[in-house]
Amino acid sequence: MTSAPSQRHFADRMSLQQIDRDIFTGWCHSGAPLRAYGGQIAAQSLMAAGRTVDGPERRVHSLHGYFLRPGRTKDSITYLVDRPRDGRSFSTRIVRAVQNGETIFMMTASFSTHDDGPEHQFARPAMESPEATTDIPIPLPSFLEGSARPRDLDYPESHIIDLRIVGADAPVALVDGRYERMAWVRIREDLPEDPLIQPCALTYLSDLTMVSTALAPHADAVHRPDLMLASIDHAVWFHGPVRADRWLLFAQDTPVARGGHGLARGLFFDEDGSLVASVVQESLMRTRR
Repeated sequence: MTSAPSQRHFADRMSLQQIDRDIFTGWCHSGAPLRAYGGQIAAQSLMAAGRTVDGPERRVHSLHGYFLRPGRTKDSITYLVDRPRDGRSFSTRIVRAVQNGETIFMMTASFSTHDDGPEHQFARPAMESPEATTDIPIPLPSFLEGSARPRDLDYPESHIIDLRIVGADAPVALVDGRYERMAWVRIREDLPEDPLIQPCALTYLSDLTMVSTALAPHADAVHRPDLMLASIDHAVWFHGPVRADRWLLFAQDTPVARGGHGLARGLFFDEDGSLVASVVQESLMRTRR
């Protein structure tokens, strides 16, 4: 069996080997102990889809994915790409991430040309600078569970993700049932100005805090041993050029939690105030049966 490659650098986390015309393989590190990080699976699925789209003028504008089974970090993942449509303006791809004969993730991704039209956006919230906010270690100390080294749990021993949550130590504030969280995030390493790599990197970042945002209004439930937490589905819309290796303000909220599910939404603003991407994720948040 082939062993997992080093993922010391962020580019290694997006790396795929092409096996056939529409078949790729990759490896994922853990997001929970020895369980593959969903944001990396989604990012690699988008990378596989994008490598089957011809022409630099067609750029990803949306993805919709479903997490079906937990992935394992000890085995490679095979990405199977289907090409249902290549039209005049849009290309659609369907990706199945398969491990040991089981589909663990499915994604539909759409690529399109850029056209002129009406424009508007939300203003970026006024927020303190990244340097004035709390740096959150990744992986979190609680992830390591007393382990001396992240690699013992299949997480790379390199700090290449900057995550800084605004007011991380402040109590949760609910106003009219609304909870908001602001975070600055970026890849610490320089990435190529590539119209596929940059959106894939943002996809990776977009799954870091969505489950915790949906759970944040329920501080008493965070450490409950009978609470099951997992990502169910994940959607991203790209509104313009993205630089995931520059500071992005990730403005998140959670409109509702009910029936064992929690919903979180997020907007990515760049340093110039442009709204570059929107994210929605539903999480499993249920008491263990």
